[in-house]
Amino acid sequence: MKTTFISTYSLLNSPRSSLVRMQTDAARYNQEIATGRHADVGLTLGGRTSQAVSLRAEYDNLTAMIDANSRTKTRLDVTVEALGNIREMADEFQAELLSVPHAQRGSEVIRNAARDKLAALIGSLNSAVDGQFLFGGTNSGVTPINDYAAGSASKVAVDAAFFAEFGFAQDDPAVANISAAAMATFLDNAFSDRFFVDANWQADWSNAADSVQRSRISQSETLTSSVSANEAALRQLAAAYTMVFDLGSDKLNTDALQVVIDKATELMGGAIAQIIDIEAQMGVAQNRIETANTNMEAQKKILATRVGKLEDVDPAEAKVRLDALLTQIEMSYSLTVRLQSLSLLRYL
Repeated sequence: MKTTFISTYSLLNSPRSSLVRMQTDAARYNQEIATGRHADVGLTLGGRTSQAVSLRAEYDNLTAMIDANSRTKTRLDVTVEALGNIREMADEFQAELLSVPHAQRGSEVIRNAARDKLAALIGSLNSAVDGQFLFGGTNSGVTPINDYAAGSASKVAVDAAFFAEFGFAQDDPAVANISAAAMATFLDNAFSDRFFVDANWQADWSNAADSVQRSRISQSETLTSSVSANEAALRQLAAAYTMVFDLGSDKLNTDALQVVIDKATELMGGAIAQIIDIEAQMGVAQNRIETANTNMEAQKKILATRVGKLEDVDPAEAKVRLDALLTQIEMSYSLTVRLQSLSLLRYL
C-alpha cells in the first residue's frame, strides 16, 4: 500500500489555476452574447477564415457602392431639377415672345425678361452639390459659366462684335438704321460665333469641360452622371436671351427687330427639344441607379446570410454556457475560501 502526500497548498492553488481560464471563457461568452459573433473568428473557423474574410470584403464593397450611388443620385436629382427649371423658363419666354404684339417686342418689359432669364440660366448652370458644380463636366471644381455683366469677358465680346459689325454701340440712336438683312447677317455670323465656336465660348462664357462625368453604379455598370454647360442647347438659350435684351432691341426698326425675335424663337425651340432629351437621359440614369441599388441590397442579404452561417453564434446557447461557467466560478471561490480556513492549528 502506497500513500501520497496532499498538502493544503496544492489544494488551495488548484482552483486558482482553473479560475483564470474560466474568467477568460466568461469574457469570451459575454462578447459573443453582445456581438452575436464568435469572439475569435480565426480560432473558431480555422481554414475557413479566408472564406469569411472574402465574403465580408464583398459585402463592404457593395455597401460602399450603394453609398456612392446615393451621392450620385443626389447630383442627378438636382441636375434634373435644374434642367426642368431651365426648360420651364425657356417655355415661358418663348410664349411671351409669341404672344406680345410686334410693336411691343422691343419693349423694356421683354428686354428685362430676357435679361432676368439669362441671369437665371447662368445661376442654374452654376448649381453645386457638396462643392461640386453639376454642369462643369469633368471640371467640376470650377464655376461653369461666367456672369454676363458690364466688364465681363462675355459682355465685352458681344459689344466688340456689335461695334465691329455696325460701327457703333447698342445704345447708339443709329441702331434704328440697321436693316433686317444686316441684322440677319450679324446674327448668323459674328454674333453666332461668340456662342457656337468652341474657342470663343470657352474664352468668353464657359469654364466647363466638354467631357462629362461617368459613375460606376454596380460591379458591371457605369453611366453618364453629369451634364456639361457646353451643351449646344444651353448655348442656344444664352444666345437667344442675349440677342433679345442686349442688341439694342429698344431702338431697332420693326423689320430688324423681327429678325431678332424670329432668330431667338428658333433657337429656343431647338434648345427646348434638346433639353427634354437630356432630361430623359438623366431620368434613365436615375432609374438605373435605383435598379442597381435594389439588386445590390439583395446580394448583401445573401452575403450576410453566408457570413452569419460561418461567424454567428446562438446567443441563447452562449448564455447557458456563461451561466454554467459563472456557477463554476462561484463554486471555485467558495472552495478557495473553505480551503483557506483549513489549518492544523485547529486540531492541536
